[in-house]
Amino acid sequence: MIDLFYRFLWGWVEVTISGPRPERIISRLALSGQRLWAVSKTRAGYRFITPLAGVPVLRAIVRHEHYRVHFGRRGGWPFRWRQFITRPFLGIGALSAIALIFFTTSRIWIIDVPGTQNSTQAKTRIIQAAALAGIRPGTPRSTLNLRESRLRMERLLPQYAFIGLSMHGVLVRVHVFPRVDKPASETPLRIIAGHSGRLTNMLVYMGDPEVAPGEFVRKGQTLISGAVSAPVPVQPEGTTKPMTESVRTAAKGEVFADVRYRVFVTQPYRIVESSVTGNHFTQMFVQMNGHAPILITGYGKVPFRFYRTDKIVHPLMWQGVNLPVETVKIVYNEIQRRRVTLTKKQALARARQLAARRVDQMVHEGTKLRRHETVQWSKRGVSVQLISVVNQNIAVPVTK
Repeated sequence: MIDLFYRFLWGWVEVTISGPRPERIISRLALSGQRLWAVSKTRAGYRFITPLAGVPVLRAIVRHEHYRVHFGRRGGWPFRWRQFITRPFLGIGALSAIALIFFTTSRIWIIDVPGTQNSTQAKTRIIQAAALAGIRPGTPRSTLNLRESRLRMERLLPQYAFIGLSMHGVLVRVHVFPRVDKPASETPLRIIAGHSGRLTNMLVYMGDPEVAPGEFVRKGQTLISGAVSAPVPVQPEGTTKPMTESVRTAAKGEVFADVRYRVFVTQPYRIVESSVTGNHFTQMFVQMNGHAPILITGYGKVPFRFYRTDKIVHPLMWQGVNLPVETVKIVYNEIQRRRVTLTKKQALARARQLAARRVDQMVHEGTKLRRHETVQWSKRGVSVQLISVVNQNIAVPVTK
């Protein structure tokens, strides 16, 4: 290690010497006090490394001798300094590189919000709040006070119960935990009907039932009341009607009823169908920090009259960190429209399928009991009326 430092500080030269008995020259050079490294024998003579200060001594030794001396590789600080003097742009480039490295490593360039539970809009709001708190790309690390920035972000984002900041080199990670509101302490005072229908079963867990199975109730009618009435144990003398006493309680229960859903669908014989031709036009954008996207490829107007668009967003990542840059790809697929005349069988099948789909969208839960279908034909199309009876829980709690 000391030899390496010595050679770099004072410079070194690789020497190849040939002639009669070159060992004599190497021995005389070593006896003069010069250091020698990597002495090896070659076909013509010997090769070794000597300090730069040993070159004049070697020249004086071989001046009146019949030896051939060849100077090869060289290195060390004296030669580097000479290169810097003759070619100053090398030194300027090195100093510029050092300054650039210092500049880039002493600042914050990436703000990451980890966690899959945060949407893109939520991450954008968090990054904007961090910028208002003094954390933005290009901010010097020495000027950051994470504690003050965290307190400012908590005031700007009250919907989060905890906000944590951690700095890793040029990266700042923002960890957030959403605030969970305390559930409402109000208890339902009564239960009303969410749909009109005929009651089939009642399960009263708490409260006083206002209706009985077999009755037909309408939407909004009270089914279970939170006030429970009971006769007074000791009736006053002379009372002709028993006195009762009401106690306010919560209303809980399940009420099942047969609910009718009615759907009417008309399917014409002549329709316009759309199909994808396979031709497409693609545009590629780059979007940074929620700003307006910049078009990269796909200039010009969309060459189709009718088309369907597909949008693909791909966020850029570097070593597992989401960068504030994302690519947006929009594909325009050409659509061809044509008029088609359906047969009666095809029109009826389409109408039945559409009616069944609409009933399924209306009914979210319950047991389907029966269906009744009515078909009406006309010159222009077919109409289908579908009535579906579903047994379901129609109880809806009300707190007021």
